[in-house]
Amino acid sequence: MPAMPKREIFERIIQNITSKFPDVYAALFISPEGFPINSWGVTMERAEEISALLSALIGKTKEVIYQVNEGAEMKFIQIQTSQGGIKIAPQEEFILVTMTHSD
Repeated sequence: MPAMPKREIFERIIQNITSKFPDVYAALFISPEGFPINSWGVTMERAEEISALLSALIGKTKEVIYQVNEGAEMKFIQIQTSQGGIKIAPQEEFILVTMTHSD
């Protein structure tokens, strides 16, 4: 099993993201199995809910991409809503999720 990112690495990534994108109000590291590893801007209970929902979305999206694009791998998902956006960057060891307010 790959090593999980340490809290210091997560905090450094969050500082980097929020300094470049001030509209980010929450971020999560999610395990490939769908469990929150670290979160910022949301309660642990909410992080667990979001992680479970996004894990299902990511799994289905990967399946669709693989089937439609004949073996392609997913690199990034961006969802825009009337209230903001969700950006999902799956990595091998974890999934980085950021949530933003709309303009």
